[in-house]
Amino acid sequence: MTINSNSSSKDSFTTKTNAPQPIVQSATPTEQILPNVDNIVPNFRLDDYVTVVTGGSGGLAHTLCQALLLQGSSLALVDLDLLKLKDVRDKLNSFIKQNNITPKNSNPVKISIWECDVSNSNEVNEIVSKITSEHDGTIPFKLVHTAGFCNNIPAEQYDPVKAEYLVKVNLMGSLYFAQALTNLHLTSQNIPKNRRRLSISTKVDETKNNIDDKVVVDALALPNFKGKVSFVFIGSMSGLIVNTPQPQVAYNMSKAGVIHMVKSLACEWAKYGIRINCISPGYIATDLTKKVISQSAEGAALQKEWTSRIPLGRMAEPKEFVGAMLYLLSDNASTYTTGENMIIDGGYTCW
Repeated sequence: MTINSNSSSKDSFTTKTNAPQPIVQSATPTEQILPNVDNIVPNFRLDDYVTVVTGGSGGLAHTLCQALLLQGSSLALVDLDLLKLKDVRDKLNSFIKQNNITPKNSNPVKISIWECDVSNSNEVNEIVSKITSEHDGTIPFKLVHTAGFCNNIPAEQYDPVKAEYLVKVNLMGSLYFAQALTNLHLTSQNIPKNRRRLSISTKVDETKNNIDDKVVVDALALPNFKGKVSFVFIGSMSGLIVNTPQPQVAYNMSKAGVIHMVKSLACEWAKYGIRINCISPGYIATDLTKKVISQSAEGAALQKEWTSRIPLGRMAEPKEFVGAMLYLLSDNASTYTTGENMIIDGGYTCW
């Protein structure tokens, strides 16, 4: 519709019937269409998937693994202690029988266990390359990386070898698993490294038809897993604040590194449709933590100091991280979420 500024009559309003349709359409459809429920309510099922869980013998990992099994995912558990992993596998298999867990596709879930030092990139690559063969050729699309540990040592007394090893486990181990799994996926697409598109914004010349032309090859060589490949790393509020009263400089710097690594990888691998996110817990009352705290007056005093700084006035239970994990792994709940650090600390970092 146009307005003739030289006339005040109603005839000055004329309609152009051949006017082009606007590029931006209204958010409200002109015709009411009943939406499919699946397009509104997120689905957290993980049937047919294999999830790699590092630090598989830990208390948090055990609870997360139970949730993954309940959602139909098979598991590849990774840890430095194979004996502990065998015990965890037995307990999880009992959990499967007790709860009569059967995925919607009727294929039974499977649990494989892998001994690995996550600080050793060669071991990580070797393990990741073998996981597929133990799961009927299924490449792991999901990763929950919980491997890590903490030392409470004053900074001026921290032995360099100990500090370096902690950083290699907590930070470099995170990168090694992300690299190994991503390269496994890219290799499965049969795309050589030197022919992968560098960026989602790489200029493509549609007028060129020569398949040997690099611009055209780059356009064709951009695999996209459509957000179904999702990696979740366990960071820590310690990557954002300094814990007190315990000194733990190496742990704090390693977790700060994990959080920023997640953001960096999310940006680099968005072009592949791979999502990378992080969960940063506060203090968690795992069975091991409860045992340590209860064994001495010093432990009890430490717990009192911690909880006094938490607005919710208590430590977290492992099950309180299940919702965040399932959200981030979901194929349709978190498709627009990548590079995020979800802080779940009872409000600790608010003060």
